[in-house]
Amino acid sequence: MSNAIDKKILNTSVEKAFNILDCFSTDTIELGVTEIAKLMHTNKSAVYRMLATMEALNVIQQNTENGKYRLGLKLFELGQKVSINQNFISKARPFMEELVKRAGETAHLAIHKNQKVYFLDKVVGRHDLQINSQIGTEKPLHCTGLGKIMLAFVEHDYKKIIKNLDLESVTKNTITDKQKLITEVENIKNNGFALDLEENEIGLVCVAVPVFSTKGKFIAAISTSGPSARFNENEIQTYTGDLKQTAEQLKYIFS
Repeated sequence: MSNAIDKKILNTSVEKAFNILDCFSTDTIELGVTEIAKLMHTNKSAVYRMLATMEALNVIQQNTENGKYRLGLKLFELGQKVSINQNFISKARPFMEELVKRAGETAHLAIHKNQKVYFLDKVVGRHDLQINSQIGTEKPLHCTGLGKIMLAFVEHDYKKIIKNLDLESVTKNTITDKQKLITEVENIKNNGFALDLEENEIGLVCVAVPVFSTKGKFIAAISTSGPSARFNENEIQTYTGDLKQTAEQLKYIFS
């Protein structure tokens, strides 16, 4: 195929979008509009229009603190459809499996996506317990241990986020009072772990902790889930210790 034909079939908007993506690298995580325009040898207004569209599609995300842009989680989601992102998840798998061996309960690994809990991996415990969760699906922040961890450690303005959330009642135990949820998130920030006390599924309790990078940046959340009959106060303390140990191990593979 000739170069002339190649140019005719190229959609210039798609081409520019990929050119923007190519500006980022493992060493260059964030870029401003001016920096991208300079790398692409084009004007800032054209770059800004492209970024606005890409941000709406979650291909690009803007850091509200400095106004710069970084690659969005949509790219991670698309990568999962190709290979379940073996590099990211497979490295965490052995640690998640070890967690399940110690705790005996089902473990989850999740990230924060579009103000929702997005499940990356699930390792089923030795007890034959059916838990309503699947890899690649999403759940609300307010009624899950993983979600409450994200409210506490991802959202800088968590009070504003909570006030804008629809606190739908999933079970009779779901927290639907916004001030009560704010108070709980404040306690989670102090304690370093979150509980879901049958707030998402009746009979199911979840303990969750954050996973930080070696630089202290929130990366993901992990949890242990099981029946309320086995999650008494003493057991919850044990599970929390196991989770924090695993989170400490995971910080090095995610950094």
